[in-house]
Amino acid sequence: MRSTTNSQFTIHHSPFVWLLSLMLAIWLPRTASAQEAPHPLPKAAGSFLGYKTAIQIGIEQHPLVKKSRESALAADAVAQQAKAKYYPQIDAYAIQTGGTLRPQSAFNVGGPQNRPTSYVQNAGVIADQLLYDFGQTAHKVLAERASHAAAEKDILAHKALVILTVQQAYLDGLHQKRLVQVAEQTVKELGVLRDRIALLYKKQLKSKLDLDLISVELRNAEVLLVQAKNNLRTAFAALNHAMGMRGPDDYTLEDVPATLSPIETLESLTQEGLSQRPELRGSADRIRSAEERLKSAQSLVLPTISAAGMGGVIHFSDAPVNQDPGATPGYAQTWYGAAATLSVPLFTGFLIENKVAEARQQQYKEEQKQADLANKVVLEVTEAYLTFQTAKQQTQVAEQEAAAARNALTLAGERYRLGLASIVDVTSATTLLITAEVQLADTRYALQASAAAVAYATGSGYLEF
Repeated sequence: MRSTTNSQFTIHHSPFVWLLSLMLAIWLPRTASAQEAPHPLPKAAGSFLGYKTAIQIGIEQHPLVKKSRESALAADAVAQQAKAKYYPQIDAYAIQTGGTLRPQSAFNVGGPQNRPTSYVQNAGVIADQLLYDFGQTAHKVLAERASHAAAEKDILAHKALVILTVQQAYLDGLHQKRLVQVAEQTVKELGVLRDRIALLYKKQLKSKLDLDLISVELRNAEVLLVQAKNNLRTAFAALNHAMGMRGPDDYTLEDVPATLSPIETLESLTQEGLSQRPELRGSADRIRSAEERLKSAQSLVLPTISAAGMGGVIHFSDAPVNQDPGATPGYAQTWYGAAATLSVPLFTGFLIENKVAEARQQQYKEEQKQADLANKVVLEVTEAYLTFQTAKQQTQVAEQEAAAARNALTLAGERYRLGLASIVDVTSATTLLITAEVQLADTRYALQASAAAVAYATGSGYLEF
């Protein structure tokens, strides 16, 4: 009967890795302290929230940006793993065996005395170093570096998307706030008019029908005011979601200037989007990564050259180490060796050929994804540009209509006071004014939101932050 016990453990280390770890340990705390402090999050209802502050909070707090940053760190770790083959792989081991090492007697005359148990303890170190593999490792490292670069572009892409989402949510909050103001102003004006008609009705200068009609219009305006306030709270909830945080349901927002930078031609904006969008830049990195993976796979048919060195101590004994060896303490000796290995793949069951085919198809897939993404960018730029132009013209018309509706209501009210018009003329003019004010608020919001969409589509919106 022979029993064997093995124990082995692996240690990978390098002086260069230790030095790098020490440098990082010294440098990282200083870098963290040098970074800007995060923006304080608003907590109380009615807190002031600036336009750029909301965007900065979104960049710092949104889970999409945080996730992309962690993905980039993971991609960097994978790139560092690919570089591990440049360093020697050092393994330490310890082996202890026990069993019968000498032959037994054919006639078993000596009984158990000629079958002693022998013990062997062996401990040592094995070092393996890759010398040359005709570009397999080099191309793999370049591929992982390109993947890391693509992951960093994903951070910019998600950052740009969060910025656009916060901008639209903030502008929608201003939009809903303006609609609340319009509704409040309408309720106020109709209330004053209702009180005036009620006073004239008491003096029998106006009919009961006039009072009833204006009262109905006032109740309708109050209902619209309640809806506008609820829509404003919904807009604040959407703003919290866009910033990636749980905040109050009410903010004090600042007015965003309506002045817009001049919009260039559609052709120039399209070219800017194709060259600046982080998604397209990341796609180019992924294509480069696929190309390097293909080259690495093609290098698998070439030989690899490596060197190995080993050494250790071996101890022989007829007694275990935890017992008294008696008259046979055993003996120990050191050993070492070195070797060079040339490995040439002759046949791998078509493994290499299929790896090359897979890498080639992956490269083709990334190229098609880039073409599809480029078409999508062109479409987004075109839609944002045309939406901006439409909103710009609609805003000009809406401003004129709002001014005309305000004058018409003033004229109708004066004519009604003089008895030259009915209450229906006043309510109709009021409805037209409300419609014009709402339309003006809608077009102004659409103009500012489309300007932000143009900046996002061309890949320039995130550069300010």
